[in-house]
Amino acid sequence: MPPIRLGFVRGVAPSKWAERWRRVVRNQALELVPVALDEVESARDRVDVLLERSAPGDLPPGSNADHRTRHALHLYDEAVALVVPAGHDLSDQSSIEVEDLELVRLLAHPDHPPAWPAAEAWADPSWTPPDALATLELVSTGFGGALLPLPLARHLVNKHEHVVIPIAAEAALPGTRIWASWATERDADDVQRLIGVMRGRTARSSR
Repeated sequence: MPPIRLGFVRGVAPSKWAERWRRVVRNQALELVPVALDEVESARDRVDVLLERSAPGDLPPGSNADHRTRHALHLYDEAVALVVPAGHDLSDQSSIEVEDLELVRLLAHPDHPPAWPAAEAWADPSWTPPDALATLELVSTGFGGALLPLPLARHLVNKHEHVVIPIAAEAALPGTRIWASWATERDADDVQRLIGVMRGRTARSSR
């Protein structure tokens, strides 16, 4: 039986599900496929199930009930963090309150959803960094700070150039959402078995 391919975007750790799959499923391998920031769209056609990120309150593309081409299972929400350059006045903080974000020039970028405090608009929209990595390059120059999903920030930052400061839990911003999504036409037994593993089912669980 060919392996089932599980794609995962940066900042998502699939190891717990991979380990659970190995314990539960003996006759099919699980292949983990890292997905780069600019490969999410194409990955939907290359993997059987994709662990992907959406803005707070949003659904993955194609999973809207009216025009559904993909199924989606919500797995968890991510915390939010501020990333500032090393040596910033706030860099020794273990967490930051939402109101203190006013002390930072927040850079607008594609991963900054409307539900978060407003970022400073670019005078020329073409200057907007294309992804989180490009945003962090600007942060390292001292140009400003950026809000990002906490796991993504920790995964991408250069520890010599950036400091990641979680938003205080009691004042948490709405987090980005992590989903397992798969094409409706690929809704076969092995995919359902993998989704069951993500839901916590065991080999003896009923569907």
